[in-house]
Amino acid sequence: INIATLIKEKIDKPRKALTVAVYNNKGGVGKTTTTVNTAATLSLPPYQKKVLVVDFDPNQRDLTNFLAIKPSTPTFYNCLIDKNINVRDVISPYKISDKKSKKEFGFDVIPVHGELSNWDDIAQQITFDRLTKVLDKLKNHYDYILIDSPPNWRIFSVSAIYAADVVLIPAKHNNLFSLENAAITIKEYIPKVQQARRKNQDFGPVALPIFFNGERITEAQKKVAKSYINKLINDPRQDPHNKFDLLPYFYPRYTKANKNTEIFELPSYAAIANYTFAHVPAVYQNKVAREYYKSLVNEYFLES
Repeated sequence: INIATLIKEKIDKPRKALTVAVYNNKGGVGKTTTTVNTAATLSLPPYQKKVLVVDFDPNQRDLTNFLAIKPSTPTFYNCLIDKNINVRDVISPYKISDKKSKKEFGFDVIPVHGELSNWDDIAQQITFDRLTKVLDKLKNHYDYILIDSPPNWRIFSVSAIYAADVVLIPAKHNNLFSLENAAITIKEYIPKVQQARRKNQDFGPVALPIFFNGERITEAQKKVAKSYINKLINDPRQDPHNKFDLLPYFYPRYTKANKNTEIFELPSYAAIANYTFAHVPAVYQNKVAREYYKSLVNEYFLES
């Protein structure tokens, strides 16, 4: 299956959001920063897409805290357990004014609030397709829905992957566990969800190639990371029962004719992290950050 073709087919369908789960089973790889800045970039010219972001990590709530979204009534928790609550009532707009153009840009947010004990209880009250059913009601109103997923493989992360069309997997050069967990996600977790969705005669989700997320790294560390990736790719090939090839997910440009082992990388840039404390996506106020995320958007979502 050609990933770019599949995404293009999804986007070309009128008024039907492409749902993206941002996920890695390893924490500390910048999932929330990626989610927020990708959403903000898509909202800006030349794209000007209508975007919804969903904080589906009730333990951390990083996205809600990042954007300083205040609690609403009803809450997302209420919406998930009570089918009579309209999901639109839990959406909060995030807007920022551009002084130069005097225009307003932004995206919509489903924040996560409530006591942790409530969220622990909800796992006993909902099935993993509940999020899908809630978001399906919104798909005709957005171009993109981005889900910030928790770094585990329990009810919330399974639900996020189940609801997604594609899975965006950040990793770090200098964190080999994030690479290993990316491989596990691609060859084990996502196929399990695909199998469950086939019962409804539905295909998906699709794993996008991994990318390295903003970390300063030495040449020696790059060499170690590349060696480890090659091991992750080649070790399964020794198993005659293994039919899964990880190569296109780590090296999407690799062919027999052109052995390109380039992995897309968001460069390390301190300003991106610093804007977290200002509760503003870096791309709204920093040109360098904006160009970095435009390259990510063009690479993964808008490539022709």
